Amino acid sequence: MDESKYLSVSALNKYLYYKFDNDLNLRNVYLKAEISNVRLSKGILYFVLKDNESEIDGLMFNNVYTNLKFDVQDGMTVLVQGQVSIYPKRGTYSIKVISMEQVGLGEAYLNFLLLKDKLMNEGLFDEDKKKPLPKFPKIIGLITSGTGDAMHDVISTIDKRYPLAQIHLYPSLVQGDEAPLSIINSIKKANKDGDCDCLIIARGGGSLEDLACFNDEMLARTIFESNIPIISGVGHEADFTICDFVASRRAPTPTGAAVMATPNIVDLINDLINKKQKLATFIKNKLIDSFNKYNYLIQNPNFANFNKYLNNYNIKLDAKIAKLNSLSPINRIDNLIDKVNHEAYLLNKNYNSFIEYKNNEFNNLINKMIILNPLNIMNKGYSLTYQDDKLIKSVDDVDINKELRTELIDGTIISGNLKKINKQI
Repeated sequence: MDESKYLSVSALNKYLYYKFDNDLNLRNVYLKAEISNVRLSKGILYFVLKDNESEIDGLMFNNVYTNLKFDVQDGMTVLVQGQVSIYPKRGTYSIKVISMEQVGLGEAYLNFLLLKDKLMNEGLFDEDKKKPLPKFPKIIGLITSGTGDAMHDVISTIDKRYPLAQIHLYPSLVQGDEAPLSIINSIKKANKDGDCDCLIIARGGGSLEDLACFNDEMLARTIFESNIPIISGVGHEADFTICDFVASRRAPTPTGAAVMATPNIVDLINDLINKKQKLATFIKNKLIDSFNKYNYLIQNPNFANFNKYLNNYNIKLDAKIAKLNSLSPINRIDNLIDKVNHEAYLLNKNYNSFIEYKNNEFNNLINKMIILNPLNIMNKGYSLTYQDDKLIKSVDDVDINKELRTELIDGTIISGNLKKINKQI
């Protein structure tokens, strides 16, 4: 086989580059086209120029687009002048635009604006009609392509933020003429199943044409009529569709939709720890307050010198009895003596009951303080582990290149040569 007649790919692309570069018709090209998929990257404005049948990639350098008198947006019809050239490394060609003028908005974008105004006037975008998102969703329905990056982004984000939630996938088309009906059927099925607390419609970024299926009127009405709140996570942050306006919430990306649908379990755990600490402090202060009140009571002179006061009272009583005896009549004196003796008995009984009650209350407080004593917990085998004087709460807090310090009831252990073994919550 004679291999001398076979070209390498690089040689072919270099030849085409030479032909493009030396073709006078391609050096100065004038086009009228609709612009879409506008994006800025590293100082270069990239876009697509198209008509009803074809499209070509375009680019514009910083010194050109900064001097334009208008903002380049998807849907515009523009007049451009530029040079068509091939990129040898990939064998793709594009037009390098050196001037651009705005003609008007393309038909697709005009249809988008007309539908947006129609649905807005009907009240489909009203905030007071949007359904609130659940605070702690148990089941989240995901409507997206079963093979796209959007599905993996949403699932991985939910697993990290809130692994308690289950995800029910409703595979759907998210591009093309059949996509609106596919998404509509998924929304209706999720509502019929009745399991999901909220739904996420997700798709990665794309051109205006790629996202056109999310500007469908019947899809918008189905989202509005859904009994389940829906988060729209379609495209990139700069992309807007009718689906975004009618949904309960609009997220800038599929990942943003997953964040919007779930609480952060780390924040929840920290909140519980904070509340636990506040409760422990409250109980401790209550115990201290009760103990101080008890000390105040038992140290009160009226209780400490009770026997002295009782003896003085008895002395006074004896004096009164003697006085009564001296005055007679005897029966009246006897009745008074019985009454006084009964009052003394009741007073002594009430005093003993009060002392017994306070002793029981004090013992209960002491027992509670013993139960809350952290040393008792450590006696049961619990320990506290620190790294750089920071309490370790998760394997993610550990730097395996540093030592660990573990505090036990009877001493400290220093550990090295660490290895992490993650356990899914």
